[in-house]
This record gives sequence, structure tokens and C-alpha cells, in this order.
Amino acid sequence: MPTPRLQALIDAQRTIREVLADAVDRSACGGRAVPALIALAFAYGLLHALGPGHRKVALAAYFVTRPAQPLQGVIAGAAVAFLHAASAVAIIYGLYYLFRSTVTTAFSSVSSILELASYAAIILLGLIMLTLAVREIIRVRGNGRNTGRSDRSAYGEKKTLTAIILSSGVVPCPGTALILIFCLSQNLPWIGVLAALAMSVGMAVVTVGISLAAIFGTKGLLSALPRGSRLGGLLRHGLEIGGAVLIVLFGLFMLGPYLIIPYLSP
Repeated sequence: MPTPRLQALIDAQRTIREVLADAVDRSACGGRAVPALIALAFAYGLLHALGPGHRKVALAAYFVTRPAQPLQGVIAGAAVAFLHAASAVAIIYGLYYLFRSTVTTAFSSVSSILELASYAAIILLGLIMLTLAVREIIRVRGNGRNTGRSDRSAYGEKKTLTAIILSSGVVPCPGTALILIFCLSQNLPWIGVLAALAMSVGMAVVTVGISLAAIFGTKGLLSALPRGSRLGGLLRHGLEIGGAVLIVLFGLFMLGPYLIIPYLSP
């Protein structure tokens, strides 16, 4: 059972979906309803991203474990949101022009495959991050010093963040897909693209906010300790290990239904 707050969020999304469907119908009759449709799509994206999932956990865990600049958080959060919506546009429109009437069924199949691959990639990334964190702890203990600073290259960190963004954002957003199907049913493909863009902006507000909160929260926590102190080094290593474990657990949690359901089927 969802909590009352989560249930209220689900109910709000359901209401906006109904209003969105009506706005799409009115947009088909004239252009006056289009601005309202775009505004509703933005609000839907905002509420949609506030719910469970949306790869916020992976982004937050990464920025908790790594020192980063605010600009990185903005770019990463926005990239995940826009890629999440863009993949829905590419798949829905591609399937629509290929299969027409079976677009919904085909999207469900493609989306499931991408989700499975995405969650497996997130687990792999978490395990790699965990391995690197443990290896650094062993290196520091072997050197008999703890500077509280990592020797990992900036290039390596960029590759890791890029992998997080791609594995998190490549799964098509079901909410965006729903809007696109609404618009295609009324022969409004370009308005569907605009609505998807507006929804991705709404999602980006949340994902960027989560990323910045993780960045500033970690900086504030570490800056409260003496620079180069043993406690600071232990805390940083603890955050790295905890964040990597969280990413792995998140991937396993999302992958769980794919592993359990086949065994429950008669």
C-alpha cells in the first residue's frame, strides 16, 4: 500500500492525465488549447519525477560519493530527464510509422527490454564503483596515510557519470509515451514533440534539484571536518562505499520483478 503522500501524488498524476487527454482533443479542434497542453505537460513531468523511480537514486548516490561542481549536477540532472523523454519520442514515433495500430503493444515490449538492460547496467556500474572504492581504501592503508583525496582521474569520473546518465536515461519515459500516443491519435505529431519537451523540462527541475542537493549536502558535510583529517578520509570512503552499495541495491530492486515474475507464473 502506498503512503498517503504517495497516493496523493498518484491521484494528482491521474487527474492531470485526464485533463491532458481532454487538452489534446481540444488542440485537434484549434490551436488555442496548445499553450494549456504544454503547461499541463510540464506539470505532469514535475509530478511524474517526484514519484518513485526516475533514476534519482542513481544520480544522488553518485554525487554523494564524488566531489562535483554544481554545473555537473545541472548537466547530469537535465541530461537524464531529456534523454528519458527523447528515447520515448524516438521509440513511439518509430513504432508508430512502422506498425501504426500496434504501437502500444510494441512500445511495451521494447521498453521492457531497455529497462532490463538499463537496470543490469546500473548494477554493473555500482559494482565497479564499489570495487574502486575498496581498492582505494586498501591503497591508502598500504601507504599508511589518508589525505581525504582521491587519486581517480577526472577523465575516469566523467566516464562513470556519463555511464550513469546513459544507463538511467535511455529507458523511455512511460508518461511521455502516453502523451505522445494521445497526440498521435489526434494526428498531432509536432504538438506531441512539444509536449514531450515540456514534460522533460518538468522532470529536469526535480532531477537537477536532487543532484544539487546531493552535491551541496556532501560538500557541507565534508567541509565541517578539518581538511585532510583521518575522520574526513574515513567519512569520504564511507560515503563512496555506501553510495555504490545503494546504486547496486537500487538496480537489484528495479530488476527484481523481471527475475521473480517468471517463477510465479503457472
